[in-house]
Order: sequence, then structure tokens, then C-alpha cells
Amino acid sequence: MTHILKSDFYKLRKARYFWVCLAVTVILAVGSVFLLDFTYRLAGDQMETQVASQQETLEESGVSVSVEGVPLSYDELSGSGQLLSFFAGNTTLILAVLISLFVGSEFNHGTIKNMASRQYSRAALYGSKLITGMAAGAFLTLVYVLFAAVTASILWGFGPVSSGYWPRTLGGAGLELLLLFAFISVFVMFSFIIRQNGGSLAVNICFLEFLSLFAMLGEMLVKKFTGKTMTLSNYLIDANMNALLGGLTRTSVIRALFVAAGFFLAALLIGMVHFQKRDIK
Repeated sequence: MTHILKSDFYKLRKARYFWVCLAVTVILAVGSVFLLDFTYRLAGDQMETQVASQQETLEESGVSVSVEGVPLSYDELSGSGQLLSFFAGNTTLILAVLISLFVGSEFNHGTIKNMASRQYSRAALYGSKLITGMAAGAFLTLVYVLFAAVTASILWGFGPVSSGYWPRTLGGAGLELLLLFAFISVFVMFSFIIRQNGGSLAVNICFLEFLSLFAMLGEMLVKKFTGKTMTLSNYLIDANMNALLGGLTRTSVIRALFVAAGFFLAALLIGMVHFQKRDIK
């Protein structure tokens, strides 16, 4: 296992797409902060009204998405206030691309087949790819947070913090990373099932972009035809990432832990069983 891990880390470091993804992460981190600054400057004093209107529209549609924790004016923006939000899934799309290319290229080049023929267990091969993907995810996320936080502090200042700020923020950041690992487990699963760069990339992006949409549509349909509210989106990874930004309540923490563990283990089990039973071509 150790040899496979060293090999995977080496191949990922040498891959051109890894450095492209790293560069995109830095650009996205800086650009998103400048975009947020521009948005709040443009909205001016109307931001509070717009946020309240969006929340009311969501509630009337039966969609259980909260805007709690969103700054209501430009003066509320600060590096410390936005720090946790920089952990909240901003690198998931980049990681969907990175993992699809990393795992898919191993099948395209026959690397997986060659290593399996050298008596490496399939569990070790799958686990190595998953661990490498998780390490890459944590690294890119921390890079994003670093550049975004520095840019935000330059624009708005870091701002004052309370005595309990760092324990809450670090705890929230840890939960955000656990939810990110759940996403990565799903990306690895689809990549092992499809075994092609393009196909796994398409499916991973569709999962990332459309699962929440389907859940929201389901909630709206239930609300329309039954008058009852069904909170399907509360059990999605990205929804829990956003929920943590409103505060670390007992409910949000427990739900985030269960959702992260559920998606991670389910994807791991499906991907591992499928890889064990299917022939490598």
C-alpha cells in the first residue's frame, strides 16, 4: 500500500493537469473575493432587502435553503467573517475535474491493469486513489482559503474576533473538509465505474451540479401537490456545507457528520465492490 501511495503522489505531482488545477484554484480564490466585493458595492443598501426577498421566495416555493449567515451590507464584510465560507465547497468542481483525469488516465494508459497483475490487491489500488484524492482535495482547499483570506483581509480588513472564534471556525473547517471528502469519495467511485476521462468527468460534474437541483425540484413538487414541506436538501453534501456557515448548532453538526459518513462510506462500498467484481481491460 505504501509503495502504491508513493507512486500515486508522484504521478499526481508530475501531471500537468494538477498544476493547471492549482493555478485555477488560486485565480478562483482571488477572483471570487473581488467579485463579492463588487457585488456588495453595486447593491449598496439594498443587499438586506434582496437577501430577505430571496429567503421569502425560497420558503414560498418549499425549498429548504437558508441564507442565514449572509452579510447584509458591505460594512459587514471582513476576512474573519468570511473565513469559514472559503472552506464551503469552493474547490469541488476543480476536484471533480482533477480526480476524473487522475483516475481515468490510469485506466486509459493501462496502469491499473499492470499494477493489478503485479499482485497488488484491488482494495489497495482503490484505497490509494481515494487517499491521494483526499490529500489533493485538502491541499487545494487550503490553498484556496489562504489566497481568499489574504485578499479579503486586504480589501476589508480581517476584523475583530471573539474569544471563541478560532475554536468555532476550526471546528467548522474540519466539518467542511469531512463533507469535501464525501464528495471526493463519490468522484472516485464514478471514476472507477466509468474508467474513462471524459465519461467520468461528465458524470461527476452532473452529480455535483444537478443533484441539488433535483432535490429542490422534488421539494417544490411535494409542496405544490401536498402542501407539506419535505427537506430533501438537508441531506445533501453541499447543503450541509452551506448550513454550517449559519453557525455550529447541535443539529447542523450531527447532520453534517452523518451526511459526510453516509455518502463517503456508501460511495466507498459501491466503488470497491464494483472494482473487485469487474475485469480490468
